[in-house]
Amino acid sequence: MKRSTPNPRRRLLVALAGTMLTAPGLPRAATRIVLDAARTNADATRGYIDLPGFAASRKNTGIAVHAIDDTSLLDAVKDAGFSFVRADLFWEAVDTPHGWDFSRYDTLVAELSERGLGALFILGGIHRVHSPNRPPTTPAQLAAFRRYVFNAAQRYKGKPVRFEVWNEQDHKTYWHGEPSPVAYRNVLKLAVQAVKAADPDAIVATGGVQQVNRTFIRAVGDIASPAQPAPDAVSVHPYRQTEPETVFADYAALRRDLSSYRRPPQIWATEWSYPSYGYNYVADIGDGHSSVARARQANYAVRLLLANWISQIGLTSYYDIRDDGRDRTNMEHNFGLLDADDAPLPAYIAVRRLFAFTADAVRARYFLDPDARYVVLKLSAARATKYALWCYGDGNAISVDLSRLPAGATVTNMYGAALDAGNRRRLDVPEARGPVFITIEA
Repeated sequence: MKRSTPNPRRRLLVALAGTMLTAPGLPRAATRIVLDAARTNADATRGYIDLPGFAASRKNTGIAVHAIDDTSLLDAVKDAGFSFVRADLFWEAVDTPHGWDFSRYDTLVAELSERGLGALFILGGIHRVHSPNRPPTTPAQLAAFRRYVFNAAQRYKGKPVRFEVWNEQDHKTYWHGEPSPVAYRNVLKLAVQAVKAADPDAIVATGGVQQVNRTFIRAVGDIASPAQPAPDAVSVHPYRQTEPETVFADYAALRRDLSSYRRPPQIWATEWSYPSYGYNYVADIGDGHSSVARARQANYAVRLLLANWISQIGLTSYYDIRDDGRDRTNMEHNFGLLDADDAPLPAYIAVRRLFAFTADAVRARYFLDPDARYVVLKLSAARATKYALWCYGDGNAISVDLSRLPAGATVTNMYGAALDAGNRRRLDVPEARGPVFITIEA
């Protein structure tokens, strides 16, 4: 039924009070933010920006899985809230001396389908017979690679499977030779042709470059022509030593580059996360198994996903589901959401909470203050208005005034634990706390 006046619990505002508070226990002056249950909707004046692609970006979020035969990992992927797994579909693994053998991947796709999950397969790798110790570059090698790509796309036609062409082709270790935009362009052209010939509805992206390597992406260029189909997306791996929010500028710059393409592709972030050891943000700890390091990792994991969804990235693949080992001082052993024994880490719990909190959003808007370095995400659901608030930058803090919210409003940390603002009805949110979630039921 149409209401003549807005419901005050549904028409909440965020206002910057314009004053700086020095709150006890905070390392620096905290920007004060007021959540106001006034009847007037001041979203426009507060600079909120609509995010029409937020829900789709959130939905297209998956995670890397190395041990694809371990169904317990697939259960964990589903439980956390991800929608697909990213895995290598190695050329040599399926193009065998005894003929084509996709049985291992058939089993994976079937197991994923049982759980309502899809797959993102990386097409690539050297082949000891067709292209030993080097990427395909000769006509014969390229023809063999094309057969492999065609057969893979044909095999999974009609399945919830998407493809990437190679992985980090801008690095000599993964390209298996000196990186060459020209050589990769040749591989990309024939691979996209093969995928679309096998299944015109299949979705295929470029391989993910390291960080956001715009120089390499520009050198490869737009391959589209009347006779040449283009990839549906350009993939990046935006790892960085700085906080997740620095990715906003990188995505904006890449979008400007891609806007000149014949058919501008989506941006996919097919690999990104922060380990609990070996990066600047945990350099003062020196122990990847430390509870402090793992809490920081959880904070960054949630903010990473929120940054991608706010950027309306076409697809996100987190790295990865499980630690690759037990060495607390080996960076490669400390990327997982689960530890090496499959125990959920703080990042797993926080990511699962994030998916649950955002699940019912039908509209998303956000406000970002680049000077005070904080973000407010506002979500509208059928029966609630929700906020996620956080700040970024080492030592930064915000102070959230909750005094004008309805009595039934709930406030939790990023793990879902209730937070008490006390009699002041003001919540101090330092950067180290991570995002705070607020729900106001209609």
